[in-house]
Amino acid sequence: MKLRNNDISKQLFIIAAAVLTVVRLFLAWTQYATIYPPLAPIDDHFMFTTAQNIVAGEWFGDYNYLTLSKHAFFAVWLAFLHIIGVPYMVGSAALWAAASAVLVLAVGPVIKKNWAKLFLYAGLLYNPAVWAQFSTRIYRDNIFPSLCMLFFGCVLAVGLRYKQPVKSWTLWLVGYGVTFGLVYLSREDGIWVLPFAAIAFIVLIVMWIAEKEKGIVKRVVVLMLPFVLSAGVICSYCYMNYTHYGRFIVSDFTSSDFEEAYGALMSIEQENWHPLIAVPSDVREKLYDEVPSFAFMEEALEEPILKNGYFRPELGDFQSGGFYWAVRTALQNEGWYETPQKAQQYYETLRAEIEQAVAEGRLPAKKLGASVTSPIRPQYILPVMAEGFRGFKTAMFFEQCDPLAEMAVGTAEEIAEVENFIRQKGGTILVANTTTVYLPPVQRITHTFMRLMNIVYKVCIPLMFLMSLCWQIKQLLWDIKCKKLSGYTMLNIVLLGLAGMALLRCFMIAYVEVSAFNIGTYGMYLSTVYPLLILYSFVGTIKNFEK
Repeated sequence: MKLRNNDISKQLFIIAAAVLTVVRLFLAWTQYATIYPPLAPIDDHFMFTTAQNIVAGEWFGDYNYLTLSKHAFFAVWLAFLHIIGVPYMVGSAALWAAASAVLVLAVGPVIKKNWAKLFLYAGLLYNPAVWAQFSTRIYRDNIFPSLCMLFFGCVLAVGLRYKQPVKSWTLWLVGYGVTFGLVYLSREDGIWVLPFAAIAFIVLIVMWIAEKEKGIVKRVVVLMLPFVLSAGVICSYCYMNYTHYGRFIVSDFTSSDFEEAYGALMSIEQENWHPLIAVPSDVREKLYDEVPSFAFMEEALEEPILKNGYFRPELGDFQSGGFYWAVRTALQNEGWYETPQKAQQYYETLRAEIEQAVAEGRLPAKKLGASVTSPIRPQYILPVMAEGFRGFKTAMFFEQCDPLAEMAVGTAEEIAEVENFIRQKGGTILVANTTTVYLPPVQRITHTFMRLMNIVYKVCIPLMFLMSLCWQIKQLLWDIKCKKLSGYTMLNIVLLGLAGMALLRCFMIAYVEVSAFNIGTYGMYLSTVYPLLILYSFVGTIKNFEK
């Protein structure tokens, strides 16, 4: 294990990586989980109860307005951890460690020194966002960054091996296809990673043509493998929904019938447009009069328990991010969610009646949309730009990454039920005269370490990001000067893609925040941006110091 050629041996690399991993898993074991069953019925609690149903052999359980409301692979993951007996935070940390390892292996062709690989692995493994408070929630964003980074790792591995024989990157294509399927099944906006894959596909073909690579047709045909595998993963999930509920869909929230019906509601022209109100009261009044299937909503939406949950007094109306849940809850109360088919029939009827009313001139609309996202308007541009940069700043400086979980909320029985299922404790004791969760001595030490690491990332990542950017610019100028592709051209393209995806995610979330959520910049929705910035910063910095 002696140092040779300014590098460490492979054995030392493996030992050090193993030690780093064990320590990281121990840190996860000492964390509390954020538990609040009563406060998150459509988020954390829904995922938890769905996981319970899976373990009981009932798939997602009895059908209601929530059963197929979300892309819920996280519930499958949570059930899997319960079955194999692994504590929740430890299992999530292990998945992140696997993603970190895949990323290190993926960049093997351009980062060959073992010390550099160990440096990169440590940088990814101790990402403060993975232990941040928002990641302690029993919710899908706990594993979404890991799945996304597994996907990115597999895609860039293929790109960095584009000159090698097909067999050297076929296994990476398998991972590419499977991980995209899991990313898509984890969040409704999981499709956001597709631009990275689509551009990579185009770049590969262009590079092969530019370099007159042999067997281009064969290589392009093999590149179709991920699409087949992704379809297989997604269709398997849909088949489970079909066998239990008679609908071959991922969710009835993203199904065409719901999106078309809700899109039609949002398409009716408004008298006084407000950026946070998708279907205001003046539009609803017209709908009550002209659309028979919507008329009962006039009373249904006034139910006290429903208004308390979704009506915003400061806006004087239902906010965009809550109105579709208000509609679904009202329909549940009126009996439309007795079966999946009955709910589907309602939404198809609603859409048809709105179309007819518009065609007859009884409702004002230029074109009926088909989405649950508010239509893009010029008025959103400046607020989205501002929020997007706030989100990028939040991720760049690792804000909102404190590892201490929130105080558990609920009865002792409710909290114990969750703790027993996830095999992880929640914070149930407060420090005297404070609202801070009490930590025993060992946890105080580990949490102090995690907070110190957060400070290190706050200082180092912005500087390393600039170093990586400088390396990119220098390499690009060299390529232009030489008027030819270099050995680092593909790496430069990959780094550009990583930075671009980080920005894309920031501005996607910014649009949802400005047009629907209005909750302020929230790190959980940016959880995939933090690791992208780490990967970009570390790889470019390493190239600056490699000889």
